[in-house]
Amino acid sequence: MSQHILSTFNLQGESITVTMGYDRPLDFVFCTVMTTNDDVIYSNLDDDDAGTDQQDVDYYRPILDRLGIHVPESIFWEVKADQLMRVGNRVVVHTADE
Repeated sequence: MSQHILSTFNLQGESITVTMGYDRPLDFVFCTVMTTNDDVIYSNLDDDDAGTDQQDVDYYRPILDRLGIHVPESIFWEVKADQLMRVGNRVVVHTADE
């Protein structure tokens, strides 16, 4: 599984962590958004249209926009590359100013 992790803030100024990536064994892309207290704001597993079937990381763009979260374009590119190359065991920490 690849993980691309971004610590940032939402529009309300709350500190959050966005984790996006590719799950190689189950062959799907994922996205979770959590508070620093580990409260789940969004999880693909709770989304009937994503779950463990989502193959397009761009699906998460409007969801993140609705949550007021800016994710650098580089994360989307890297998740797409991970999926294309079937990458596993990769963790990358990103910064909001990429």
